[in-house]
Amino acid sequence: MSTINRMTVLLLIALVGAVGLSSVARGEDADGRKETTWLAALDEKIGEPAPGPAPEAAAAGWKKPIPIGFYLDYTVATDYIWRGINLSEFRGEGREKLNHQLTAGVNYDTGDFGTIDFSVWFEWYGANDQVSGVNSDGNLQEVDYTISWTYDLSKLCPDVPVELTLGWIGYDFPQLSDDGGFTNEYFIGLALNDQKLLGDGWFALNPTLTYYQDLDDVGAMGQGSWLEFGISHEFKLADCPTVGSMPVLQDLTVTPSFTLMMDIGYIDSGTRVATTQYGLEVGYDLGKALKLPEQYGSLSMKGFLNFSDAVADNSSGLANLNDEFWGGVSVGWEW
Repeated sequence: MSTINRMTVLLLIALVGAVGLSSVARGEDADGRKETTWLAALDEKIGEPAPGPAPEAAAAGWKKPIPIGFYLDYTVATDYIWRGINLSEFRGEGREKLNHQLTAGVNYDTGDFGTIDFSVWFEWYGANDQVSGVNSDGNLQEVDYTISWTYDLSKLCPDVPVELTLGWIGYDFPQLSDDGGFTNEYFIGLALNDQKLLGDGWFALNPTLTYYQDLDDVGAMGQGSWLEFGISHEFKLADCPTVGSMPVLQDLTVTPSFTLMMDIGYIDSGTRVATTQYGLEVGYDLGKALKLPEQYGSLSMKGFLNFSDAVADNSSGLANLNDEFWGGVSVGWEW
């Protein structure tokens, strides 16, 4: 059986397993307690009925006039680490040069047929000519084009809280020429909402499984594959009883994550665990802190620190696969 067929079978088994698990673990939400406010409690104490919400307050909040969204993100990072490979260092560099990354995208929510997304990602690096091996005054190292379609499978089966994503990525390297200047791949992703599946008492891990298939000659054997399994959990400090009401802290979130990456003939021949990545991200809701009206979108800032552990040795010598600590800061806007 070919590698592609094996991976396709694995993805189908994972999806069918989620359906089976849901039939055993899923329960009805028994939390029917009525929420009260301090104002309602005060009114009850003094014997006066709590006032009902004004018609304006009862109305729903602002809604988008069109089913189209836009987003923009700017990131400054100490390194450009991609699948455990350091693409922003060369031998004898001696010091770190910052990487500047920009993402611009647009998506269209079709409603019952999922969401279509298109984005462009840019990477600038001050020592790009030493890394690429060509003499150039330009610092633009890479431009990626991503087209994807995401569909919530729970619309077809409520017992399956899984999002399916199908997509294509084109990698353009402006400093390189001929076949090395462009490559592309398709990917299939599954994201499980395990808290919805197992109940509010479950510590959500939000597992994801993504399979990438190269459509060029990037892999050691030609058209290699890559598989990633990740988990993460977001902690909102606003939910913490001791600091949840403090300025600044109430708008912070802390998200630890873990990703396991498998190389299937991509960097080297054979199938192996290539690297694992441990991450910690701290996010700050700038829009909420600045009281930005909803119609102007959301504004956020994030700081992140990652450690990439190169589990596999780089026997082929084709990639800079090493243990790396790296991090950065990003500012994002979404509408």
